Amino acid sequence: MEINNGGDLLALLNRLLERLHQADLTNFGSRLSIVYVAPGAQHVDTVQNQYLGAHPNPPKGREKRASETEKEAKALICQSITLLMQELYGDELLFNQQSHWQAIYRILVDKGYCSDSDFDGFDIFIRTVMPEEVNKPYRKESVKNISQTDFGKPFEQWRFDPVTSKTRKPFDRMAAVAQRFKEILEENGL
Repeated sequence: MEINNGGDLLALLNRLLERLHQADLTNFGSRLSIVYVAPGAQHVDTVQNQYLGAHPNPPKGREKRASETEKEAKALICQSITLLMQELYGDELLFNQQSHWQAIYRILVDKGYCSDSDFDGFDIFIRTVMPEEVNKPYRKESVKNISQTDFGKPFEQWRFDPVTSKTRKPFDRMAAVAQRFKEILEENGL
């Protein structure tokens, strides 16, 4: 297309911008404010990275449906719990008390996979990601007891308190379970 004057260029630009605006395609995050004019009028509009046709370089993660991503996350959480069950603490298994499920609960809450104090919701969730073999059986009641301990706070706020924790060894063990589970999740991209 040959452009004879600035008016032709302006008209072409206006048509293109109108098509972008009317395309109503997916917003990929950036904003571009545009002013385009016609003789005797001015129009200000915002186009948010809309593309005619497919996005030339789709952002990572956006190409998958949410249900696929959720399934993958659950599979990775299950794998992470399985790996946690194999971890050693000295010459014994790190995860060796039923109360250690509180550490898993705390880390999953901190990472946003479960809601704080929603023990029924956690119970449903954990049963969907539970490996076939675990060192100690999960019981909802043992996780609910977290509210009576120092472990009810976000993991980053855990501090040994001799008044509430009484002895150091169980606190350190629970902190080690939580820390290692968090690291395993992060190694798996969660």
